[in-house]
Amino acid sequence: MSVSRFPFWRVAPGEREGEYVLPVMPPATVGPEGAPHVMGGVALAAAVDALELASGQTLLWSNIQFLAPTTHAEELVVSCEQCGGGQSVGQWQAEIRSNSRLTHRVSAALGAREPSEQRIFAAMPDVPSPAECESGDRSWGVPGTLGDQLETRVALQDDERGIQALWSRSQAGFPADSGWLAIVSDFFLGAHHAARGGSSLDDTYRHIQSTDDGWVLSVTELAAFDRGVVHGSARHFAEDGRLLAISSQSGVLPRIPRTP
Repeated sequence: MSVSRFPFWRVAPGEREGEYVLPVMPPATVGPEGAPHVMGGVALAAAVDALELASGQTLLWSNIQFLAPTTHAEELVVSCEQCGGGQSVGQWQAEIRSNSRLTHRVSAALGAREPSEQRIFAAMPDVPSPAECESGDRSWGVPGTLGDQLETRVALQDDERGIQALWSRSQAGFPADSGWLAIVSDFFLGAHHAARGGSSLDDTYRHIQSTDDGWVLSVTELAAFDRGVVHGSARHFAEDGRLLAISSQSGVLPRIPRTP
């Protein structure tokens, strides 16, 4: 196992205003040996990092479209531009390119209207704690890639109802901030055996709050398989029950489903 101690989704300033660069390291990738590609959630996390740097504000929500593959990408270039908003909340857009090819398009809102009182209505379901759960599948990916960067425990797996509750945490102890939770939000296709190995079309991610390093419970509910595509949503909770983020996604199902 090779664990990165550097947040592998962090970007650096590029050559132009509003431009940022993600040097692609193995921990940011998934895929078979010889054909690594940037995991979609890592691309989203890089966009979130770039947008927060460009705006000087914190993320409220984002949507990313996965437009083209990033196989063997050495770097991703994120270009950010404000396209609307008011004094408190800004509306932004970003484009991600690999070797000048457009691979992702992002829309987002950042900021806050203060003063405000937080009220959380969503409640974490009663599931076994991480210590009481079986370890998740670690057979995906090759050594040193994204699979080595996290630990997972399955709290609930009900393929008949399309529900999964999955505990996950960073092996390096990274906090569950807006970037790490963006990565977690893209675990969607792993929630059902028939969706594993599919291809994400998009990811809508709403960031509520961050937490220190520790376990995150992702409760995924699939809504439908339709026309070869799966649709669903997830809520992500801290171990103490606080709601951290909400996400929803659609993905193309694999032609040959994996055996449960």
